[in-house]
Amino acid sequence: MRITNGIIQRNAVANLQLNLRRMADAQDAASTGKRIRTVSDDPIAASQVLRANGSLRALDQYQRNIGSATARVNAESGALDSLTQLLERAKEIGVAQAVGTASATTRAVGKAEVDQLMASALQLANQQHEGEYLFGGVQSSTQPFQSTTPPFSAVPPTGSRQTEISQAQFLTTNHNGTEVFLDTNVLGALNDLATALGTNDITGIQNSLAALDTAHDKVQNLIGDIGARSSQLEVTSSNLTALDTQLRTFKSALEDVETEKAVTELVSRQNTYQAAMLATSRVMSLNLASYLT
Repeated sequence: MRITNGIIQRNAVANLQLNLRRMADAQDAASTGKRIRTVSDDPIAASQVLRANGSLRALDQYQRNIGSATARVNAESGALDSLTQLLERAKEIGVAQAVGTASATTRAVGKAEVDQLMASALQLANQQHEGEYLFGGVQSSTQPFQSTTPPFSAVPPTGSRQTEISQAQFLTTNHNGTEVFLDTNVLGALNDLATALGTNDITGIQNSLAALDTAHDKVQNLIGDIGARSSQLEVTSSNLTALDTQLRTFKSALEDVETEKAVTELVSRQNTYQAAMLATSRVMSLNLASYLT
């Protein structure tokens, strides 16, 4: 094969362009700290990075969901604690007024306080959280309870709100008003006590005490349930945080470069390019006249 100056020049330019491109790649890696900047750099690793990015976005959404669910759980927990205190105070009033030494006057005073407790219970039942009724169930935009007397609600709240806290894992964030205030008979027990106090009915007062105890026990069961949900949220959040760390470490190992290694590679390719430039300049400067002189 006949080697001409034109072939030498084309090969020299091609090799210089190749070295220049490699030096530019090394410079990009050193400046960005990324080994993969386009899919073509490493198609297999790039696809794994894309999947990792998708998983990280999903984890971020799950953590936001958990944050929202935790806020609702804490709001219900606070409401149930307040409800417990209301029932305990009502029980104290009932016990004090169920004895023979109490009079119609003292019971009337007791009724006034129980009426206030009922109003406070109704306020808890209609508590709002982030612009929605906490105990509204699926009808979260509708006020659950309208009256301090039976039936207390024109349309009792039903259903539950669920939040996805992990892949295919859903959690009911809180109970609805029917479960908390009607199924437990909290409102009914308070109403019975207020009625018995108002009518000076000792037997009715005594009967209402048993209803208050039952309501109190049922509320404690709800508190235990909401506590379990809170624990589940904490555990899930911790697991997601650990998984997030693992994914970020895996992603970093795929696409990041070590700074020292990147700088060393850049210096090496700069030296290679300079050597190629020097060799090319010497070869290109040779011609027949150089040998004849």
